[in-house]
Amino acid sequence: MRLQTRLSIATASIISLVSVAIGGFAVSTSFDSDIARVDDALSVAANQVEHSTGDALGSALLAADQSAVSLTVNFLSLNDDLILLNPGNVEITNKPSVSLLKSASAHSITVSDGATDTYRLRTVALPDNEYVILATSLSAQIESRDANIRLLIWFVLGSVLFGAIAIALFIRRDVRKISRLVDAAGLIAEGDSTVALPGGNGQSEVDRLARALRHMVESLQHSIEVERNTQQSMQTFLGDASHELRTPLTVIKGYVELLQKNPDAGAEQTTRAYERMLAEANRMDALIRDLLLLAELGEAKTDTKIMSEVSVIDLSALVSTAVDDLRILQPTRPVVVSIEPGVEILGARDLILQVLANLTSNIRRHTLVTDSLRVSLRIAGDHEDFDGGNWKAVSPKFALLTFDDSGRGLPEEFYAAGISHFQRFDNSRSRESGGSGLGMSILAAIVRKHGGAIKLEKSDLGGLRTEIRLPLAQ
Repeated sequence: MRLQTRLSIATASIISLVSVAIGGFAVSTSFDSDIARVDDALSVAANQVEHSTGDALGSALLAADQSAVSLTVNFLSLNDDLILLNPGNVEITNKPSVSLLKSASAHSITVSDGATDTYRLRTVALPDNEYVILATSLSAQIESRDANIRLLIWFVLGSVLFGAIAIALFIRRDVRKISRLVDAAGLIAEGDSTVALPGGNGQSEVDRLARALRHMVESLQHSIEVERNTQQSMQTFLGDASHELRTPLTVIKGYVELLQKNPDAGAEQTTRAYERMLAEANRMDALIRDLLLLAELGEAKTDTKIMSEVSVIDLSALVSTAVDDLRILQPTRPVVVSIEPGVEILGARDLILQVLANLTSNIRRHTLVTDSLRVSLRIAGDHEDFDGGNWKAVSPKFALLTFDDSGRGLPEEFYAAGISHFQRFDNSRSRESGGSGLGMSILAAIVRKHGGAIKLEKSDLGGLRTEIRLPLAQ
């Protein structure tokens, strides 16, 4: 049964019960009031007959003439003869029983014997078991009561109809919105994630439900999109990883087959084959280690083995050491350094060292030895933050590490997209430089694991600018 139908039935039932209760009480009270007025007239007439000093029958006739209602006066003689003294608005054809006569002498009684109209009876006992009988018809009061009952019935029907129409008008908007929500929920259950839910700007329960469902659907759509992108990235990563693993295996296999087919190969050729196999094995080992590191860094929990030794780290000292090592390895490279002393962060020392190693390694491998490098480290915050590819205002302070080079940089699309998990920026790097090609993805994963953020953009030196934000040690 639909909600609107149930509400209409409930409203009609409540209106009916309330109307019948109030109307029935009013009708009953009105009828009782009419009976009370009749009883008062009968009591006055009976008192006049009881307290008469002369002829009781004459007093009864006089009381009938003075009564506010039309009274029928009868006399029941000693011989049980019923004698009509004053015709009123009721004709008594059946003589009342002795018990009824005795009860009516104390108070008025309603009599309905089927032969006459319903009437109200009052008696006055005389000596020698004779009675003066006073009666008046109740047909007018009963007709008034029946008319009021009919009016009550029409009133209840009208109220029910009005209430049903009012409910339909008042809840029509909400019922329609609920119907649309139900239809949308059905489509979502069938797998349609592009459903647009109706909006709700009010504060009613239906509007709040609409907003909650819309937020849920938006979150679901976002999750599906993220899942789709993750799966796509995962497939790309698996393809790249399998290719990188297959390449050294192919080389090793080729040299093994070469040695098997040429057992009499010279010492020089054999040594060269073993050196190439060892180099490829080391390359595959490095790739596997990088893959395992990425997998561990990608776990949601923070108490992983790799993050078990967290301590306060002097980032200024580590950056200075990394830059000094780079200068020793590439003394011809112009390097400008601006490091604020005493910048401390909370993290895993080995991972932070790997971040710096990856940064300097990328500089060595992918820029010329004559390309300039500018390194800066400072405490930032209170005015800038990075979120989803943009820096925004925040209040907490953080360590901001920046590497600028004058090399060739990255393709333009990577500056806008940023670094995603399992991403390789240059498919040729591993083959050109001997690396796994996953250094930047590992770097980004380590930074995120420490609660930081990383941003890539075009440097004013012409190459790549890498900005890393890390929370300061409290």
